[in-house]
Amino acid sequence: MSSLLSAFSPVRNIKQLFVRPPGNFPVLDGFRALSMLMIMVFHTFAIYTNSHPDITMIDMIEEGGLWWSWAWNADKSVDIFFVISGFLISGILLRQIDRDGKIQMWNFYSRRFLRLSPAYWLAIGIYVWLGYSTMGPEAREHLKIDNLWANILYVNNFLPYKEQAMNWTWTLAIEEQFYLLYPLLLVFVMKFRNPERWLWGMLGLSFVITFAVIMGDEQIRSRPGSHIVMDPDFHAHHFSVLYDNLYTRYGALLCGCLGAFYYFHHEAATKRFMSTPLGHALGWLSLAVIVVLMMTPVLSRQFDDYYWGNILYQTFSRNLFSGALTYLILLCVEKSYMSQVLNLIFANRFWYPLAQLSYSMYLLHVLPIVAMVSLGINAMQKYPERYDYTHWEAMCIITLYSTGLTILGAVIIYLLVERPIMNLRK
Repeated sequence: MSSLLSAFSPVRNIKQLFVRPPGNFPVLDGFRALSMLMIMVFHTFAIYTNSHPDITMIDMIEEGGLWWSWAWNADKSVDIFFVISGFLISGILLRQIDRDGKIQMWNFYSRRFLRLSPAYWLAIGIYVWLGYSTMGPEAREHLKIDNLWANILYVNNFLPYKEQAMNWTWTLAIEEQFYLLYPLLLVFVMKFRNPERWLWGMLGLSFVITFAVIMGDEQIRSRPGSHIVMDPDFHAHHFSVLYDNLYTRYGALLCGCLGAFYYFHHEAATKRFMSTPLGHALGWLSLAVIVVLMMTPVLSRQFDDYYWGNILYQTFSRNLFSGALTYLILLCVEKSYMSQVLNLIFANRFWYPLAQLSYSMYLLHVLPIVAMVSLGINAMQKYPERYDYTHWEAMCIITLYSTGLTILGAVIIYLLVERPIMNLRK
C-alpha cells in the first residue's frame, strides 16, 4: 500500500517532472521537446489551412516561401522521436545483454506495454467521450470510433488513412511493432562477431524497400509533393501506402539503434573518430543535411517538374535526416567536436519538463488544436474588426494557445497516470 501511495504522490511526481535524474542523456531531452513543438506547429498550420474556407494549404506554403518551409517540413519531428526511441531501447537491451548475457523478453515487453498503454488508453477514452458528448452521428462517423480496436492492438497503421481513428497515433503503432520485433532481431545479430554490420545492412535495405514502394505505385511515382496538399484523396493514398508503414519508416529507428551500438560497444573508437578531421567534417555535414532537408520547400509547385528529384527525395530524405541527427547525438553524448554549442542549446535543463510531457502531449495535441482552430476561425469571421489578423498571425497565435492547453492536459495525464505507472513498474 505504501508503494502504491508513493507512486501516486503528487509531490513526488511534480518533483520528477522537474528534477533530471542522473544517468540520462540531457541532449535527448532537448531534441524530444523540440520535436514536440515542431509537431504542434505542423499540425496547427495543417489543420488551420484545411479548415479555413478562404485559403488553401498550397497557397500558404508558396506564400511562406523558403523561410516558412521548416514549418511544413516539421513532420520530420516524428523521425526525431524514432531516432531517440531506437537509441534508448537499444541502450536498454544492450545493457541487459552485457549484464545478464541475454534479453529478458517478458520484462522488456511488459515494461514497454506499461510505458505506452495506460496513458494511451486514457487518451482513447477522452476521444470517445468527446465524440459522444459533443458531436452528432455524422461527426462521430468521421471520427471512426468503431475502428478504435485497431489502436488498442497497435495495428491502426494497417488501416487505410480515411478509416483510422486518432490518425495521428500511427507512430505509436510503428513503435510498438518495432519493439515487438527488434529484440528478436537483436538476439539473432548478437550471435555474430560484428552485429552492427547486420544493422547497417538492414538500414541499406530500408532505402531499397522505400524506393521499391515508390516505383511500384503509379500515383506516388508520378505525382509531385504539391499534390499531397492539393488533393485529399492522393494525400490519403500516399499516407496509407508510403507514410505510415513500419517497412518504410523503420530506418529512423534503426539509425538510433546503430548510434546506441557505437556508444555502448565502440565508445573509445567512436570518440577517436570524432576527433579526426573526417569526424569534424561529418559533424558539419550532418548539421548541413538537417538544415537543408528542413528548409527545402518540397511541397511547393515549383518542384513539380523534378520527377526524379521527387522520387529520390522521398527515398533518401528521412533516413539521411535520421542518420545526421544520430551523429549529432553521438557528438553530444561523447562531448566531442561541436558538442559544447549543441549541448548548450539542447541539453539545457529548460527542456527537461517539456521532454517528460512529450508523450502525453503527443497523445492529446490534436484535440486542443482542432478546438482552438475552430474557435479562432469563427471569431475572425464573426468579429473581423476585433480579430484583424493575417493568416500567418492567426496560425501563430492559435499554435501558442493550443500548445498551452496541450501542456496543461499533458501535466494532468502525467501526474495521474503516466508517472505513477512508471513509478510502479520500477
